[in-house]
Amino acid sequence: MCKDMKNNLSFIAFRHKCFCPSGPGLRLWLLLAALWLCPQLLPAQQTRSGVHLTRTTVDEVMNYIEEHSDYTFLYNDKTVDRTRRVSVDNAAGDIRAILDAVFAGTDVRYDIRDNQIILSEKRSQKQAGRDDMIAGRVTDQNGVPLVGVSILVKGSARGTTTDVSGRFVLRIEPGDVLVASYLGYESVEVAADSRTGVEIRMQESSKALDAVVVTALGIKRSEKALSYNVQGVQGEDMNIVKDANFMNSLAGKVAGVSINASAGGVGGATRVVMRGTKSISGNNNALYVIDGVPILNVTGGSVDSEYGLAGGEGISDINPENIESVNVLTGPSAAALYGSAAANGVVLINTRKGSAGKPKITVSNNTTFSSPFMMPEFQNTYGNKIGIYASWGEKLAKPSSFDPADFFNTGALVQNNVSLSTGNDRHQTYISAGTTNGTGILPNHEYSRYNFTFRSVTKLWRDRLTLDYGGSYIIQRNQNMSAQGKYFNPLTAVYTFPRGEDFSTVQAYERFDTGRNMFLQYWPWGDQAMNMQNPYWVQYRNMRTNKRDRYMLNLNAKYQVNDWLNIAGRVRIDNTVGENEKKYWASTIQLFAGENGSYFANKQHVKLFYGDVIANVDKRLGKDFTLAANVGASWSRERSDLVGGGGKLDIANFFTLNNIIKEYRTLEQNRKHSMLTVSAFANLELGWRSMLYLTATARNDWASSQSGTEQLSFFYPSVGLSAVVTEMVRLPRWISFLKLRGSYAEVGSPLPQYLSSATYQFNSSTGYYETYTRFVPDKLYPEMTRSWEVGMDLRLWQERLTLDITYYKSNTNKQTFQIPISGSSGYSSMVVQSGCVQNKGVEAVLGVKLRSGDFSYNASFAYTLNRNKIKSMVPYYTTLDGQVGSLNQITKSNIDGGAASFLLREGGTMGDLWTKNVIKKDEDGNYLVNAGGKLEIAALSQKVGSVLPKYTLSMNNDFRYKGFRAGFQLHARVGGKVLSATQAYLDGYGVSKASAAARDNGGVPVNQGKVDAETWYTTIGTGKVYSHYIYNATNIRLQEASIGYTLPKRWFRDVCSIDISLVGRNLWLIYCKAPFDPESASSTDTYYQGIDFFMQPSLRSYGFSVKLNF
Repeated sequence: MCKDMKNNLSFIAFRHKCFCPSGPGLRLWLLLAALWLCPQLLPAQQTRSGVHLTRTTVDEVMNYIEEHSDYTFLYNDKTVDRTRRVSVDNAAGDIRAILDAVFAGTDVRYDIRDNQIILSEKRSQKQAGRDDMIAGRVTDQNGVPLVGVSILVKGSARGTTTDVSGRFVLRIEPGDVLVASYLGYESVEVAADSRTGVEIRMQESSKALDAVVVTALGIKRSEKALSYNVQGVQGEDMNIVKDANFMNSLAGKVAGVSINASAGGVGGATRVVMRGTKSISGNNNALYVIDGVPILNVTGGSVDSEYGLAGGEGISDINPENIESVNVLTGPSAAALYGSAAANGVVLINTRKGSAGKPKITVSNNTTFSSPFMMPEFQNTYGNKIGIYASWGEKLAKPSSFDPADFFNTGALVQNNVSLSTGNDRHQTYISAGTTNGTGILPNHEYSRYNFTFRSVTKLWRDRLTLDYGGSYIIQRNQNMSAQGKYFNPLTAVYTFPRGEDFSTVQAYERFDTGRNMFLQYWPWGDQAMNMQNPYWVQYRNMRTNKRDRYMLNLNAKYQVNDWLNIAGRVRIDNTVGENEKKYWASTIQLFAGENGSYFANKQHVKLFYGDVIANVDKRLGKDFTLAANVGASWSRERSDLVGGGGKLDIANFFTLNNIIKEYRTLEQNRKHSMLTVSAFANLELGWRSMLYLTATARNDWASSQSGTEQLSFFYPSVGLSAVVTEMVRLPRWISFLKLRGSYAEVGSPLPQYLSSATYQFNSSTGYYETYTRFVPDKLYPEMTRSWEVGMDLRLWQERLTLDITYYKSNTNKQTFQIPISGSSGYSSMVVQSGCVQNKGVEAVLGVKLRSGDFSYNASFAYTLNRNKIKSMVPYYTTLDGQVGSLNQITKSNIDGGAASFLLREGGTMGDLWTKNVIKKDEDGNYLVNAGGKLEIAALSQKVGSVLPKYTLSMNNDFRYKGFRAGFQLHARVGGKVLSATQAYLDGYGVSKASAAARDNGGVPVNQGKVDAETWYTTIGTGKVYSHYIYNATNIRLQEASIGYTLPKRWFRDVCSIDISLVGRNLWLIYCKAPFDPESASSTDTYYQGIDFFMQPSLRSYGFSVKLNF
């Protein structure tokens, strides 16, 4: 039970009993709360039955009224004597007659407002100066209650917010004025009078369509002045269905962005690409910016082949509860002020800060459980032959009980957060602490993150100087993160395990060896030419751990020179220390470890220092013109130190660098790099009569990556025009807003580190560093993206229907290639800049907002179409000795020894997938079968399609009724091809459902006859004829769903409200023909997308969230 707070004069007592449930008590409490909501509505001013009570306490009378009516009591404990005994006899149940009898002869008066009875003290002249309580209700112009409206006593820190019914209660003093404010509505000031209460009706702001949005460098601009597309998502919308990496929660909510969750499971990196891939050799992932300042996004692990290892990334360090909103700048025009980092688009993250008013404490928990979302189809009716691993034996007398799905655990992710927001008009503070702890579906896969954040905003010198300062500290740990591939992947053994054998025998993954006096791996089947090991040994005795400690410190200062000019400066330090360890126990296969095991460790220290100063002008020029300008300079330095070593162990399973056998040291690193960029930039916006806006930006970068070349600086311009048609001409009233916009920009992609100068690389075979030289032309340019876009923003019927649509086209020139040349030239390679990649497409968001009474429905449809094309490669180049050559195609990501790869050539796309092996055919197109009944394979490269989709479509839905809310997201990806090497190996090892069906049918139809199943599937499966394993990537899914209810503050004596929700992700795969999830990404790399090589299944998650708002 919550303690009775009678001695607190400001405490408002609701007649609902308050307690703090947990465990089984929580379930009982929720049941009782649900039952409480069920009674039918009663006629006003009446109880369900008469009242006949004799010598009963006032407290018992009020209990009786609440139990037999829909009324609740609101009062101050010191106003009402609840122990006083009264008698009431009213057969009609007239509530006013009952209350008159109860409080006759006392100083208590009552006021009935809807189903709320407010008790207060009769005010005498002496009491006129005392504090009192006021109750009120806030609605919109249609009488619909508004939830979360800020109610503040003007000139003080006293305030509150409205509940789900639009109601509020607040302590006031004589003469107080209440200020009601709500996003998108005009603020309202009303005189506070506790005798009559207050009804506040708010009107939609006439400036709602002129909202301010945060753009590049944190510059705030009028939305109608923007000449490019900016999409925003509120933090609360991203936190409904949470993920360890908040970027996964952004998927499907904005157009023009491809977001693919990692197959590495909980804590894995997320691939984010905007408006298509642009760089053949460089990075294509978006830039991340927090509060206007770029941050580091160091990615651990690299999965660009079947031999890579998965890892996390820097952006996953961010606590989603600290995010106020996210703005996405998909086009170069929007991001041009970031210069050489802007070509791939920008994700702008705006974090929370404190607010004026009474302190607000939020405590939240989000718990979800996960299981494999999509698994291959296996067979368990055919076993293996004696001593043979593959399951091509006879039909089992009794089907095998082995199910590969049993290998997976039920994953769990628990996220807790507590935050405090407090302050007054001159100083606000926000503090939060969060924990994220998870276990994956693979055994011994763990992830944890701890976030601590502080932010404070202070106004000084008569509010001329504003200081915004704070910091965050993050501790992140993960172990045994796996995505796919041959190395350290338990699924190769789990999926192909012989169906005639007992899997429980290998669950005891190690056995004691008396000869070596230690436990050794138990796996009697060898590596099967796939580096295969006991799957449990991989997870418990091939340990891969990553630790990351990170802190970010920032200081922003803004000085208001006058009413149209301010000068701002910002400084941020982003410091990350990462440690990685690999411990391979003795008896791990020799490819990975020595006889006594191996140990590898490295430590990387990455530090980013950023500073800028900006002069901001916002001035009206005469009657018709407005000027908004920003001029500034920035300085950014990134430094990285990597130290590590490792090798075979001398003493078995003693993991320390001092125990490594010197002559077997296979790795020793001491790499350092530093990159400095100095920039000057300007932004100019000229407006005319609030209907026409001309915008121009310019940025010049001086980058250390250009050292050694004649071209040391680069200029990036942009220009745009925005026309608000509804301000220019008279349109039908149902057209609320219409804007046409267009823009052009040039931005660049930074060059790789030290591309322009000779470097050293470590030769593991000799143990020495060797010069790694390349010939670089005198002038070296960043890859330049020239882009233009046109669009329309339309609002109809007072924003009940909205449409934002953009058409864009970009060409990325000066692609950078390193071409091998003869060593006699004195160089190992030469750098050539040529080629062009084009992207063009459409991004559109259609919005629907409907409201009727207490019911509201919001929906958005996000459509993305992008067409990628390689316009040119390297038509010719001249070597140092005068030889002329050309580069017409380039191969990326050889898959399974080159059986498949991405082949880039002129006229194709950056997602073109090619396979090498085919089954030989005769002149009539029949498969060739030799005298032994075997099929023959020939090497013949053929294009099998592109992994890039034709388009994607997402539908987001949100329903609200009073305190209830529900939502779901449908996502469709249409077109593109994917390859499943997993299915090929399952077929080849005879463990797939298809291989059993073929045996049941007497073979596989080939030519005019049949070929036995083993011959066919070992030929195309383990024979790597991957053209038979290409699938359509089209899929439709229920990507997110949630349902929840807000328990109002009045249920808990106005102490707190509680939000309770059931949430789920990837709940239903409505349509998919591929044998794996086409939306899952094993890597953030440009290539190796759409490839399944024993990929860890994507996750279906389901759980609940609870949030307490004090």
